[in-house]
Amino acid sequence: MQFSYFVGVDISKDTLDAALYPAKDRQKDFLHFDNTKKGLGEMMAWLKTLGVKRSDLLICAEYTGVYTNTLIEFADRKGIALSLNSPLDIKRSIGLVRGKNDAVDAARIAEFAYRRRENLRLYEKPCDAIMKMQYLLTERRQYVRQRTALMNLHSAMGPYETPSGRSRNESAILHIEKLIKKVEDQLLSVASEDASIKKNFDLVHSVKGIGLINAINTIVYTNNFKSFESPRKYACYIGVAPFDHTSGTSVKGKTQVSKICRTQQKSELSMAARSAIIHDPGLKRYYQRKIKEKGGGKSAHGIVLNAIKFKLILRMFAVVRSGEPYKVLNY
Repeated sequence: MQFSYFVGVDISKDTLDAALYPAKDRQKDFLHFDNTKKGLGEMMAWLKTLGVKRSDLLICAEYTGVYTNTLIEFADRKGIALSLNSPLDIKRSIGLVRGKNDAVDAARIAEFAYRRRENLRLYEKPCDAIMKMQYLLTERRQYVRQRTALMNLHSAMGPYETPSGRSRNESAILHIEKLIKKVEDQLLSVASEDASIKKNFDLVHSVKGIGLINAINTIVYTNNFKSFESPRKYACYIGVAPFDHTSGTSVKGKTQVSKICRTQQKSELSMAARSAIIHDPGLKRYYQRKIKEKGGGKSAHGIVLNAIKFKLILRMFAVVRSGEPYKVLNY
């Protein structure tokens, strides 16, 4: 990518900090402003005074969820090149550092963008339907956590829970379950508004074990199967793909998955794998055979379940590529 200037943006809920690279004067080449459209307009005015043209500019930032949305919308509307990266990727690429503040973080992000300029991937804003589904998934996740907390409270109280307390707890759980159902209905409605998303949703949902949430999750986090070239890369992204842990003759670690992953998606795919073992005869036999081969036990269950999760990912990508619904094979 051919860019002459790189701006690192450190994002927080209410404010942004931007640093320019290459920097002539650290104080003049740094700006603190509000995380709003007006604040981003001030950033562009500041860059103009420094002689930076929009066509020569790349903005680089850490992806911090909803706090990043204002920057995403602004860059998309203004046609500014934007690269969003994992905070851990940026942190580890910098090396050993001492000290931390917003100005220093912004400067480090800008320097990261310059060093990685040949390999940085430009961010492509998903369609409105994908963005809506992402927000709805976040909302549903909060309701599920609240329901779990209330259920844990009921379990912890046990015989000490008063009848009136139990009644309030049950009413709260019932109310939250209704909210979850409303969110799920809206997810289906949004998915049906876009023909391409609806088609892929139906295909992915045809895979045994893949329910509403896993189907929507996969569509959202693959940007409707546009962001990942292969199922292996997506499996790596959510922490399902195994990697070797060996070095020379002394380090002979087990092949295992990485802890750097999307834990929420991985957890929900685990539930899909358990469902697939029950409802897919072929996967059920595969699970039973592999468990026996590995001697049974908790560790064997985890390894085989992970293999089934990978199979489900392969199947989801396969049905989207073929355009044909999945057919259960009784092998």
